[in-house]
Amino acid sequence: MKVTSNTAISLDGRINTREGRFTTLGSAKDHARMSLLRSQADAVLVGGGTFRNWPHPSLPGDELLQPGAAPMWNVIISRGLNVPLSDEFLGEPRIRPLLLVPRAALPPGFVAPARLEVEAYDPPGGAEPGSLPVPWIVRTLAARGISNLLVEAGGDLLFQFLAADALDELNVTLCPLVVGGDTPSLADGPGFLFREMRRLALLSAEIEGDEIFLRYRVRRGGAG
Repeated sequence: MKVTSNTAISLDGRINTREGRFTTLGSAKDHARMSLLRSQADAVLVGGGTFRNWPHPSLPGDELLQPGAAPMWNVIISRGLNVPLSDEFLGEPRIRPLLLVPRAALPPGFVAPARLEVEAYDPPGGAEPGSLPVPWIVRTLAARGISNLLVEAGGDLLFQFLAADALDELNVTLCPLVVGGDTPSLADGPGFLFREMRRLALLSAEIEGDEIFLRYRVRRGGAG
């Protein structure tokens, strides 16, 4: 499986403002590039926090949708069931919604809403009960036939993919903005030690207006 990420960031590496609600940093050109990346994937993955801020289907633009194409997987990663599954999301015929959660998050007798598929993770003894290991996520999606995964997650989940050496390509739109403060960044979480830092190889860089579109291959392992 090829795993790609796509994120718009400010000049200081931030992905959101201190309000913490849904924020669009990129321009219309950035949105067009996001749509193109979605059209090249067969699944879009978001975290629970991202989905709560934008609880809508993730699809490419209508002009990039192929007639008769199979529904695109929309995958939500959550530690619980506190995700707003609206009729708009569940009723969209062009997506196939999938929720990945820890087994402990499912109440006894849980029945998923119509069209929602649920996969639960059973942690081994001693593991953190609310965690969903990235290797398990990747194996679970590969078992469903997903071969090209686009990650549109927040900084915490993106860090987890980097830490697990599960990200192949990273797309970043560098926006002419400064957010500052203690706001969410491209990669949050505990951070890497110096010897663990992930190295990237630049594949392309394009300037359009005041934005720079960067595409990197992620080198496996630490800094060496």
